[in-house]
Amino acid sequence: MSSIEAALFGTLGRDAELKTSKNGKPYLRLNIACGEGDATQWVAATVFDERAIAAADRLIKGARVYLEGKLSLNEWTASDGTPRTGLSVLSWHCRLSQIGRKKLLDQKQKQRDSESGGANDGAEFDDEIPPF
Repeated sequence: MSSIEAALFGTLGRDAELKTSKNGKPYLRLNIACGEGDATQWVAATVFDERAIAAADRLIKGARVYLEGKLSLNEWTASDGTPRTGLSVLSWHCRLSQIGRKKLLDQKQKQRDSESGGANDGAEFDDEIPPF
């Protein structure tokens, strides 16, 4: 079976998870919604891009991302015994989209503040976020 290279643009379904492989190499796990409405397809991504790993704290739920990698169709059996299939990408290139970054980070900061009792000393977070 030949490999299929793909380029995807989608929305993160949850915050990026920073993991470490058995040989000590860091990587990210992402869940990405590609498409809209009934045509939405969820893709699980494993990302080895060093720049994306360095910016993992900005890869938050709702952020738009672009990635490139090898596309695979996986089959497994769910805990209830039903057969399942899903797409995954082994990615070597992943970038955060410029669209909506500040708004998402502000929302995430507000959520963190409310979880920690709201103690941010009245500081405003409207700095521009540099591209990575």
